Amino acid sequence: MAEYKLFEGAVPYVSTAEFHADRPRAPHLEQAGHQERLHLAAEFVCQAVRALGGEDIRVTDLGCGDGGLLSLIKGTPGIEAAWGYDFCPANAAGWQERGVTAYARDVFNPDSPVNAGLSAPVFGDVVVMTETLEHLADPALRAGRLRDRAKYLVCSSPWNENPQQHDACHAWAWDLEGYASMIQSAGWTIERHQQAGLFQVVLAR
Repeated sequence: MAEYKLFEGAVPYVSTAEFHADRPRAPHLEQAGHQERLHLAAEFVCQAVRALGGEDIRVTDLGCGDGGLLSLIKGTPGIEAAWGYDFCPANAAGWQERGVTAYARDVFNPDSPVNAGLSAPVFGDVVVMTETLEHLADPALRAGRLRDRAKYLVCSSPWNENPQQHDACHAWAWDLEGYASMIQSAGWTIERHQQAGLFQVVLAR
């Protein structure tokens, strides 16, 4: 079981609005390396919706990127509303193109200048955090705080990174057992945990 902290200090620069301000749009749904994990995450969302009764379910994607996953679950029976939050300005172009609802907001850093003048974020019954937890200063804490706000969590991260080999934008890395342990330590019960190429995808309640 392995978990690696990849930054020094309290707040990783890769989690800040300043770092993401000039990053390019990330069209993961069109990138072969990401398609399998996005489709698996969408499958997990649909499973959670069915488990909740499949009626008037709300889904929130935290760190929704350019809306790829939101577009996959659009029109799913039982989903009353689905929306996302992301604070990389370049990703906003994808929301309109994909016909999804998303808002420019940093939900993990309340004092971020991105949030100036905005009301508090709203969370749904199912919360999605694909390729998000590895960017945060305190992933277990953030996942734990969602336990009182959501009934299901769908999340994903790489499974094969370590201090010697990892994406420069990542603040944490886990193997399969380490990721499961982190999610469980946050109070979630894992129902499914599968590999999808270089990624691992979790459905937890």
